[in-house]
Amino acid sequence: MNIVVDKDLQELSYIFGKNANFNLLSLAPENIKKENIKLADALFLRSVTKIDDTLLKDTNVKFVASLTSGEDHIDHEMLKKTAINLSTGKGGNTSAVVEYFFSALSILLIEKKIIPYKTKIGIIGFGRIGKKIKSILDLIEFPNTVYDPYLPECVSSLEDVLDCDLISLHCSYSTTGKFPSHHLLNKSHYKKIIENKYLINTSRGEVLSEEFFQSKGEKFIFDVWAKENDMDFSKIQKPFIATPHTAGKTFGAENNFTKNAIKDFNSFFDQKIESSNLDKTEELKIDKSIEEEIKIFGIPAALILKIYNIKEDDLSFKKFFESRQVSKSFQDLRISLKRKGFDNYKLVGELNSKSKAILELLGFRL
Repeated sequence: MNIVVDKDLQELSYIFGKNANFNLLSLAPENIKKENIKLADALFLRSVTKIDDTLLKDTNVKFVASLTSGEDHIDHEMLKKTAINLSTGKGGNTSAVVEYFFSALSILLIEKKIIPYKTKIGIIGFGRIGKKIKSILDLIEFPNTVYDPYLPECVSSLEDVLDCDLISLHCSYSTTGKFPSHHLLNKSHYKKIIENKYLINTSRGEVLSEEFFQSKGEKFIFDVWAKENDMDFSKIQKPFIATPHTAGKTFGAENNFTKNAIKDFNSFFDQKIESSNLDKTEELKIDKSIEEEIKIFGIPAALILKIYNIKEDDLSFKKFFESRQVSKSFQDLRISLKRKGFDNYKLVGELNSKSKAILELLGFRL
């Protein structure tokens, strides 16, 4: 069986490469083209490769796995007209993105840019990530509201959310449908937001219009960008915190994507391939000071930043903005910044029940 794997999916290359029953071809994303994958039975790809007619028409491909949570690079309508089986990683990086949000929140709390228990947080999008963030905010008693026009239980309007002091985007990206999210926040919202709102975007860059990227947003925290494969840094300004689409890049998320892709591959081809377990846990000693910190900030802000401080990714990304030119190495930087997640840490120490509940919901092992 012929297998083509994106070269940056190294665990999959290892799994198939050691099995003599498979002919493995590992390709850089720019080389994943029709002429190079024509004889493949299965493809394992990332979001940088468009899964469409241009790639798949007149090929032998029967199975495609997309090891990412987003799906805007997939032509679902085209696939419905074929016999090609699709596997996606939807939800695989939920915990990782939630960790990014709370790292950002920790910075804002410690730097006294927002007020614990008083600053109202608006969530746009109530899928897996939005639900998890809200459940934690509810537990720590931070006021919040949610906008999602597809879900009747979300009664807040977009304007209600935009009235909040901190807004976080977690909607899927779409250009069609009843409520397309393309440029969901646009020129008509820009002035109101840039003047006095903190804005976090970990969804897709295209959810925001160009105005949000063309001026220096002193209160913007952006992890996603328009045209990430060919970013022109002469046309965008660095916001307060800028990271290269690393919110979902944990070892745990990668493990989830790999396990799901292998499971679907085995089911479709009736195979028994086993995926490796990349979940490695290390112990981290904590003391009663965590309880005091949670009492002050609602969350263990210093502990969170010790494990993952998004400002470190911001520092790595800063040179791209300073170059003021088109960059082709965005994806290389993104891949290099993969990290451990909260679930890679087992916290050891005596804590009260409320602190334990918060830490467990954040994803730590106890």
